[in-house]
Amino acid sequence: MIYNYIVIEGNIGAGKTSLATKISEQYQAQLILEQFEENSFLPKFYQDPEKYAFPLELSFLAERYQQLKELLSKKDIFKKFVIADYFIDKSLMIEMPEIQ
Repeated sequence: MIYNYIVIEGNIGAGKTSLATKISEQYQAQLILEQFEENSFLPKFYQDPEKYAFPLELSFLAERYQQLKELLSKKDIFKKFVIADYFIDKSLMIEMPEIQ
């Protein structure tokens, strides 16, 4: 099965979610948004970045993988393509000085 999959990626607050939402509405695409608010490591990371940076990134990666696996396995035949506000491997693209 071939997926038509577009990713909007950028810095925090750059407007990724807004742009992905507008594109999905305009072109009837399936929208996938990153679910970062529910990550239990996020508050811990803000308290102690050096200790929790790596577990936080691993948990984000696992959550992204699970979300994509579930949503892409149930492709909506009425949607032309899928658009997401994150790239699954984005943790590999950014430098995090907290992770040593």
